[in-house]
Amino acid sequence: MGKITDIVPQKKDQKRVNVFIDQKFAFGISAGLRFEKKLEVERKVTEKQKQDLIRADQVERLLNKAFRFLSYRPRSEKELRDHLLRKGKLKEVKSEPEKNQYEISVTEVIRRLKKLGQVDDRAFASWWVEQRTRFKPRGKNLLKSELASKGVGRETIDELVDFNKEDQTQQAMAAAAKKIASYKKLDDKAYRIKLGQFLVRRGFSWEVAKKAVDTLVDKR
Repeated sequence: MGKITDIVPQKKDQKRVNVFIDQKFAFGISAGLRFEKKLEVERKVTEKQKQDLIRADQVERLLNKAFRFLSYRPRSEKELRDHLLRKGKLKEVKSEPEKNQYEISVTEVIRRLKKLGQVDDRAFASWWVEQRTRFKPRGKNLLKSELASKGVGRETIDELVDFNKEDQTQQAMAAAAKKIASYKKLDDKAYRIKLGQFLVRRGFSWEVAKKAVDTLVDKR
């Protein structure tokens, strides 16, 4: 057990303080956490209390990073976890206990955010499909691949990416609309090939791509 001998604001961040125990620097925490935990000079602190404070501060900082990351657009749980691990430069942590503790803190942050409804893979996947369909139409194959890469479960993906051929054809035509102008000087054969290849790259099946291309060729 030690005694807090000084608490001073950090020079680079006045919202954080450095805590000294027995005349030696012990740890840094946010000013808010300092007042929440009622840390004052002369207070005695056990080693366990010290470690609990350090962990609480770590979770608080990670929460702030998470809220900033979520402010731009919805995120999947995998996206958020990967971001926090990358931001924390986990690879640079040499101590295995510190690494394990950091990962525990990240998990705690995600648990809190899920409880608040800020992280929900199904809601994220629904938003992603809607945005892609409205602004960047693509086929089921590519959509499913994108969602899988973001850690969304297969069952959720299959439920949300369940378009019939008519829907896919309409989306293929919408995707092709932005390309038509650049192909307008091509003859019908080259037009078909170029447009078909573009739609397949966008994740549409050959069957859907052909139907969309046939319709667009007829409208030339």
